[in-house]
Amino acid sequence: MIDTPGFDDTQRTDSEILTEIARILSAQYELGVELKGVIYIHRITDIRYGRAAIKTFEIFKKICGQTALNNVLLITSRWSEVNAATGAERERQLKDKFWAYMLGHGSNMSRFHGDRPSAISLVSQLLQKDTVVLQLQKELVDEGKRLDDTTAGAYVSDNLDKLKQQYQDELVSLERLKQDLLDNDRAMKRQIQRDWEAESTRLKQVQNEQVSLQHAVGVEVRQEIKQKRSGLTKVLPFVPAMVSILAAFVGIPPGVTDIFASWFGDFGANFDLSEILSF
Repeated sequence: MIDTPGFDDTQRTDSEILTEIARILSAQYELGVELKGVIYIHRITDIRYGRAAIKTFEIFKKICGQTALNNVLLITSRWSEVNAATGAERERQLKDKFWAYMLGHGSNMSRFHGDRPSAISLVSQLLQKDTVVLQLQKELVDEGKRLDDTTAGAYVSDNLDKLKQQYQDELVSLERLKQDLLDNDRAMKRQIQRDWEAESTRLKQVQNEQVSLQHAVGVEVRQEIKQKRSGLTKVLPFVPAMVSILAAFVGIPPGVTDIFASWFGDFGANFDLSEILSF
């Protein structure tokens, strides 16, 4: 199981997060590690399904693609933090409105109660399904598209286009206002200049985000995998090469390498991890 970042991050842009997810999914698909499905988690404590949640869900749908919706599990969490009636009403709204399309195309909806039995129950639902290839994986690896040419990437890029146009319009308005002010309005001019510089910075950030999406992630990942195949097996000698390489794309926390080595040294003779990964 791989926990991917969410798109409602205040510190990272959507393009950065999408790129990270794209790299992980491309590596998993390129290495031949089968995927059983995707879990989408929504907090039932959220009072309303706001604009950020709608945007995140749209990107998620486009990552999966319609043919993979049968392998999607839509989960509501934090049930212990709301009363039963409130939670049930919010769940009904999700089912009848926001998640209706995906549920109508094969996705399933369940509750996560924050304990081990609930987690096992949810994962078991996916283990019974056939393996799946996501839309983003097909576009990046099979078709060799740039990230901004994929369905998910184009959606993020379109939103950036709207932001870019908004900042450009504001810059034009500020420039006109600055020119119209009289010379004795120096304080106002200084404030307008500061606003203009701030908008220019935001515009530059949006332009950089768009550039970051202009990468053939699938092709780049394939090249990285070729380079990593020999080196990583030396770092993690007890772990199958496929796991070592995929772990490098996900990110290996400090100390995990030693745990892997110890684990496989003690128990490696008893089972084959590649069989577990087939789930």
